[in-house]
Amino acid sequence: MAGKSTMWTEFGVPGTRDTALAERAVRKLAALADQSGPVPARFGGEAAESVEIPTPAVRLLMEVLDQMAHGHGVAVTPLHAELTTRQAADLLQVSRTHLVQLLDGGQIPCRRVGAHRRVRAADVVAYRRETETRRRSALDELTARDQELGLQ
Repeated sequence: MAGKSTMWTEFGVPGTRDTALAERAVRKLAALADQSGPVPARFGGEAAESVEIPTPAVRLLMEVLDQMAHGHGVAVTPLHAELTTRQAADLLQVSRTHLVQLLDGGQIPCRRVGAHRRVRAADVVAYRRETETRRRSALDELTARDQELGLQ
């Protein structure tokens, strides 16, 4: 895999055995990830080789394993990659039509390749983070108003 750059790697929905393995692995990794610095790992049975895995990669692996432990499939794409509108919509968990409205409204930047739109994965992730921040802020504001009015 060294040097290989994949655009969009999908892992299917895990089976029962893989779900259980992922659940155990994420618990073990969680204990190791609390350390500062890279996490040592050994692969390969009797002729095992040791490698150090950077902390951000361990966190990503933990997220993948956690999703698998809950029976969800996972897709991994580099942030510099360009996505089709279908892939971007899937990443945001919205319809393709809604995504196109966001693109046409300038809320998410895109470029055209002929008649097709391409969206940078980094822009989709940034939009998702912004909307999540706004959603949390609105929820916090509603909660504060409820408390002021004695509704909670």
